[in-house]
Amino acid sequence: MSIFLVLTSGFALSDSDDQYIYKWKDSEGMVHYTERRPEPGIEYEKVRRPSNKASSSVPVNKVEEKIEESTDKKDDRYTAWRKENCRIATENLDVLQNASRIAQDDGQGGTRLMTDEEKAAQIKQMQEQIQKFCTKKTDEQ
Repeated sequence: MSIFLVLTSGFALSDSDDQYIYKWKDSEGMVHYTERRPEPGIEYEKVRRPSNKASSSVPVNKVEEKIEESTDKKDDRYTAWRKENCRIATENLDVLQNASRIAQDDGQGGTRLMTDEEKAAQIKQMQEQIQKFCTKKTDEQ
C-alpha cells in the first residue's frame, strides 16, 4: 500500500502540460500565446503559466504585458494598412477624374481604352474605398 501512495504522489508532483502555454512568432514577427502546441515546423517556447495566487509581491503579469504589446503592434499595422489603402484609392480617383483617356490591360497582352461606363464605375468604387479607408474608424461604427 505504501508503494502505491508513493507512485500516486509522484504523478501529482510532475509537471503537466496544463501548467504551460506556448509562445511563438508568426511569419510577420507577431508573438502569440496559445494553449495548444503550434503546428509542426513552427518554433515555439513552452512558458509556465502564471500562478493564480494573488500576492502583493508578485510583479505585473508578463504574459499580459506581452499580449498588450502584441495587440498594439497589430493595431499599428492595421492603421498603416488603412493609410496605405487610403493613399492608393485617392491617387486612383485623381487619375480617373483628371485623365481624359485611360488605357488598361485587355487580358491578352495588349491594352485597350476604358469606356466611359467603366470609368464611372471605377470612380464610384474609388469613392467607396476612400470612404472606407480614409475616415477615422471609431468603436461606435
